[in-house]
Amino acid sequence: LGLINSQTQAAYDAHNLARQISRAFVTSPSEDLTASRVKAVVDVFSREVLSRHGIQRTPEVSISCAQSPCLSPNNTIKVTVALDDDSLKPSGYLRGLSNKSTRVIATNTEIVDPWRSTA
Repeated sequence: LGLINSQTQAAYDAHNLARQISRAFVTSPSEDLTASRVKAVVDVFSREVLSRHGIQRTPEVSISCAQSPCLSPNNTIKVTVALDDDSLKPSGYLRGLSNKSTRVIATNTEIVDPWRSTA
C-alpha cells in the first residue's frame, strides 16, 4: 500500500508541475521570458515539493507548441514532465528484479489567451 501511495503522489506531483509550468508559460509577457519563468517554476517546485517527497533529481521538461510563435492567440501549448523517483525502487525480496528508479510522466495542455496581444 505504501508503494501505491508513493506512486500516486509522484504522479500527482508530475501533473501538478506540468500544469504550473504550462500556466507560467502561457501567461508570460513575452517569448523572451518563457525560459526563465519555466526554470523558476521548476526550481521552486523541486525545492519546495519534490524534495519533500524524496525526489532529488531535476525533472525533465519538454514544451511543444502547435504553431509558431508559441504565444500566438489560441495556440495550444503542451508541457511534458518526467520525474525519476528513486524512492519507488523495489525493496525486500523484489529488490533483485530491478535497481532502476520509477519514471513518472505527465502532460498538461494549455491554450494561449485568445485576446492576447501579439504586439
